[in-house]
Amino acid sequence: MASNPQTSTLLDLLSNHLILSHIVPFLPPSSLLSLAVTSKSLYSLVFITHSAYTFRYLNLSHLQQKWAGSWIEDYLARTFHTLEKISILSHVTTLILDGLSIPAKTLPNIYPHDLSNVRILSIRNALDLSERRVMNLLDHLIRPSRPEGSLRLKALYYFTPLWLQTNSPKNSLDPQISQGVTDAIGSQLGQSRNSLLDFRYDPSWTNSQGVLFNNEWQDREGWIRLIEACKGLIVFDTVICHHGPGSELPPSLANVALGANGCQKCHSAPEQPRIYGQTPAHDLPLLSPPPLFASTVKAAQCLASGENPKFYARCTQCLQDRRCERCNAWWCEDCYTPPSKHSEGAAKPDNDIKVHMGLCVQKCLVEELYTGVGEGGMWG
Repeated sequence: MASNPQTSTLLDLLSNHLILSHIVPFLPPSSLLSLAVTSKSLYSLVFITHSAYTFRYLNLSHLQQKWAGSWIEDYLARTFHTLEKISILSHVTTLILDGLSIPAKTLPNIYPHDLSNVRILSIRNALDLSERRVMNLLDHLIRPSRPEGSLRLKALYYFTPLWLQTNSPKNSLDPQISQGVTDAIGSQLGQSRNSLLDFRYDPSWTNSQGVLFNNEWQDREGWIRLIEACKGLIVFDTVICHHGPGSELPPSLANVALGANGCQKCHSAPEQPRIYGQTPAHDLPLLSPPPLFASTVKAAQCLASGENPKFYARCTQCLQDRRCERCNAWWCEDCYTPPSKHSEGAAKPDNDIKVHMGLCVQKCLVEELYTGVGEGGMWG
């Protein structure tokens, strides 16, 4: 005889693994432990019967809101040791350590003897974690001598920040990121610096436009080599920018989201747009935040809406004097050559200067000059 739905207990509800797997990503580990100790039945459910669903997604980043320093380091070390001891670590396939102080010994503990099943790892804005430590781990994971089938990691969130603060989705002004002359305090003519920092959103290549992260890495060439070596194995939250045609710049990490409209003149670009769902996965950056309900690259590159948006991504180097730092308008190499890049004796194009001092001449520079004429502005 079927039980009355009105008399169903919490245990009955959570015993459905589909319901459980859609609830636990929203619960911190402390809540899961508190739930497990309330009864033997719930303990068995959490740690034995459905442990594969309960601990598939493990997010420890909330610790940085309450604790800091050596306490977190000790806590992380003890947490991974405990999870491995009770055979829980093998169930974790998505691990979020954003913003935490990660000691040098923690990363190797996540991948003990190449037996970890973590497929998506997010260590954005992690403290005390050197580039070299991350690069050494990746070199170890993709080494040619690795045992067959031992590489579990498929996606790494490392380059993009946890959030940006802007006054619109088209103008990314993180206090930690310098975008050029217009980012300096006092350079926004007639506009208060505080008024620029009133919009918070999650940075992703499709829902934001502008500089997503600072490109001043200690070993930029090493990252390019490593990401190339990881092609087809591990996907990152950035891609390699090979610049436009004829560029003499070395490859760099793409750190500027340019939206879907392309060049202001031709509405395209020499490299053509990247399209989720069509462009190969290794040529697409991961989308933020990491997926809650699946630990796959496909899920990390899929919008909740099911759309397959196109977008352009480049680096700040090849966009110098080509992109407006305010409205993000830009001009490709086929349509515009900045005066600073004219070769000696070459004929100058018949188009006017598009970008001056980081602002597009036709719109944003004019607006800034007019705004600055009033009282309180630079020219007032």
